[in-house]
Amino acid sequence: LLIKELMPQLQKSADLREEARIVNMSSGSGFGPPGFDARFYTKSGGNLGGEGASYERYHQSKLANLLITAALDDKLRAKGSKIKAIACTPGVCGTDMFVHAQATFRPGAPADLAMVPTPEDGALAQLKCICDPEVESGDLFSPPRGNGFPIKEDMMP
Repeated sequence: LLIKELMPQLQKSADLREEARIVNMSSGSGFGPPGFDARFYTKSGGNLGGEGASYERYHQSKLANLLITAALDDKLRAKGSKIKAIACTPGVCGTDMFVHAQATFRPGAPADLAMVPTPEDGALAQLKCICDPEVESGDLFSPPRGNGFPIKEDMMP
C-alpha cells in the first residue's frame, strides 16, 4: 500500500532524475525454509501464533520483503520504468535485536557484541542500494559471511 501511494512521487522523481529507487530491508532470515505461509498474511484479529512463533513471523515478513521486491522489479521492468526495486540485508550485527535474540536463544548468557559487526557495518548494504550508481533493479546486497563490504546475492536462492 505504501509503495502504491508513493508511486506518483517516485515517477516524478524518476522523470526528473532519470531514476528513483525503492529499497526494501530484508534479512538473511528470509531465505530458506519454511517457504511462503499464507496464514501469516490473512486477517486474524492479531493472532499471529503467539510468542512461540516470533521467529517464524520474522522469517515470513523478511521473505515477504524479498518477494515484494522481486514482483515489483518484474512489474517495473515490464513497464519500462526508471524506478528500481532493490533489496538489502544488514547481516547479523550488534543491534538491540541481536541482544534480544541472544537473550532468547541463550538465556543467561551475555550477548558478545565484539563477535559481530557494528550497526554501522550493517548499514553498508542499505547505503549501497541507496547511493551506488551501479546498482540495478532486482539486485539484492548483503554483507559477505562474517563482515566486509556488501556483495550482490541471488534474490531467490
